Amino acid sequence: MNSRRSLVRRGIWMMAVMLMLCGWVADASADSRKQVLILHSYHKGLQWTDSEDDGIRSVLKTRQEQLEVHTEYMDTKRVADERHYGTFAELLRKKYGNVVFDAIIVSDEDAFSFMLRYHDALFPNVPVVFCGLNFLDASTIEKHRTGYTGVVEAYDIRNTLRTALKLHPDTYRIIVINDRSATGLANKKILNEVMPEFEKKYDIRYFEDLDMDELLKKVRALSTGDIILLMTFNRDRSGKVFVYDDSISLIAKASQVPMYGVWDFYLGKGIIGGMLTSGFDQGRVAAEMALRILDGEKVSAIPVVKESPNRYMFDYAQIKRFGVKLRNLPEDSLFVNKPVSFYEEHKGKVWAVTAVILTLSGLLVMLVINIERRKKTEAELRTSEEKFEKIFRYSPDWIAILKLPDGTYVDVNDAFEKTTGYTRKEVIGRTSLDIGIYVNPEQRYELNEKFLTDGRVEKDELDYRMKSGEIITVERSGELVEIGGARCIISIVRDVTAKKQAEQAMLESERQKKLRKEAEIKMLQAQINPHFLFNALTTIINYTRTAPDTAIQLLMKLAEFFRKNIKPGDERVPLSKELEHCEDYIGIERARFEERMKVTYDIDPSALECKVPPLILQPLVENALRHGILTKEEGGEIVIGAIREGGLVRMFVQDNGVGMSEHQVETLFTEPPEIPADGKRKGAGIALQNVHARLVAIYGPEHGLVIKSALGKGTTISFSIPAC
Repeated sequence: MNSRRSLVRRGIWMMAVMLMLCGWVADASADSRKQVLILHSYHKGLQWTDSEDDGIRSVLKTRQEQLEVHTEYMDTKRVADERHYGTFAELLRKKYGNVVFDAIIVSDEDAFSFMLRYHDALFPNVPVVFCGLNFLDASTIEKHRTGYTGVVEAYDIRNTLRTALKLHPDTYRIIVINDRSATGLANKKILNEVMPEFEKKYDIRYFEDLDMDELLKKVRALSTGDIILLMTFNRDRSGKVFVYDDSISLIAKASQVPMYGVWDFYLGKGIIGGMLTSGFDQGRVAAEMALRILDGEKVSAIPVVKESPNRYMFDYAQIKRFGVKLRNLPEDSLFVNKPVSFYEEHKGKVWAVTAVILTLSGLLVMLVINIERRKKTEAELRTSEEKFEKIFRYSPDWIAILKLPDGTYVDVNDAFEKTTGYTRKEVIGRTSLDIGIYVNPEQRYELNEKFLTDGRVEKDELDYRMKSGEIITVERSGELVEIGGARCIISIVRDVTAKKQAEQAMLESERQKKLRKEAEIKMLQAQINPHFLFNALTTIINYTRTAPDTAIQLLMKLAEFFRKNIKPGDERVPLSKELEHCEDYIGIERARFEERMKVTYDIDPSALECKVPPLILQPLVENALRHGILTKEEGGEIVIGAIREGGLVRMFVQDNGVGMSEHQVETLFTEPPEIPADGKRKGAGIALQNVHARLVAIYGPEHGLVIKSALGKGTTISFSIPAC
């Protein structure tokens, strides 16, 4: 019994301890929450204030476990004298004397003005975030910038009026309805800045400082050409207070002219619309700033938002009432009171039915497409079969279908019968070995291996034996296919006997052409040697009388020259070797004309190994010497050059001799060389024509000689050949 009592007492003590711990935890949790005060200028139930409060709480509720939120209403729409401010300050002092706030959010002008006056006394050092201010004096905010930030209610009167006047082009008078409350006075400051834009063209009238009855009487008297800009009318001249819903309701009933506003709480209650400011957005932005402050960000680092998130919004019913055309409204406009269409009312059902119809339609379309495709495929297949049958039967190449593995003939076409001499009946069911068509049967096994390995054969050249015993050359191509489930070879054979004979004839023709060309080049080169030999021997004969020793030396040089230059007609020599030949020739001529001739070289070293036809430069040097400078009493200079230009080597022989006329140059290769009265041919034309002909024969017409000359100035003869 005693043990039971002991257990009961122990249990009671444990429960008490747990309750105390829970209380301590709850107190600790409460102490750790941030304290936020929301101070509204007006009263609960006022649509604008409720909208701001909803915007604030939509953000703060995301931290509801971390925040304790206190809300107060100043009710200045009803009471707004100095004594009320003092009484309200005393109330806050008594109510929150022991609460240390972390942030304060104030809405609209009265709460902002109150906080500027009593902040240091009631809530020293507590950061303040404002919203809903119609007018913010720059000097005021700069003075308190370290402790204040927020969002200005920058409603857009200018764009609202511009839109209204565009929608009502016959307007001549704008009526502005506004009261004398703190909000109304702030409105008036902004109106004074905006309205000068419209005063030149429109008659501006202000309905303010009136009793409600007087206001309604004036509104009823308005007529076509008037529009109303409704600001605020919450307190009339007699002090009677009207909430927004009441004031707009009375004014809308009295008005027969279009009304526009700048706040969304009027929308759907009588105004057509405008560029509207949202109280919800004002509160939301202010609360977001407050959370940044609670997270440790300095107030001075959070800039004041001076542009409201305004939007074009319109009442569809009022648009229809006043005949406003929807196409004239700004893009992206929002609407209220727009009739719900059948689609919007039954969107789910419409989409469900549409989905079913589309699905069935899709299936039907797919079925139709499938049927059409099958029809098309069948038609194409029939056409293809007909085409194949025609191609198979009437192809000029012979075609055979052979069945594996033994290669028996399944079918052959007409060309097979015509060319081989075997009828279809003679070959079907037999193999090519049975009828002995292969001259070399080993080739058949090699072809079958290719078919089995590669699946196809292309243009294999074979020798076939015809039924008559004639041997022909053929090209055989084919492909491994499946026909009726059996592996087959489609073989296409073309008789190329005539083609091979033509190729052989062409090769022989090319060989003969090459031989003729070589003979022509040899002949041309052979013409050069006698020409030079005649000139050289003339010089040596002259020396035999006057200087026999010199004549002997020249004969030895001449013999060496010809030893080096007697080569086959088309055999090339390096340019360096050709230059040696030129030097040998110049040595012979220098013995007689040394005092009248000067020879210099301008040779690109990279061109020295390029191959050139033998005796291609020497005739040009001889021509320059004999017909260029030696015909001048004082002689002259010859320059021998070679320059590499891309893939070509340009060679030239230049002299400063007597030169040639334009007519001589033009006719040099088109007319036979001039033969004087003594019957001896002048060497200039012969040598140049010979070199030109050799170059054209070896390299082509574009590589012939190029001659530039002028009487009394000399001659330059050049040509370009491929570098090698």
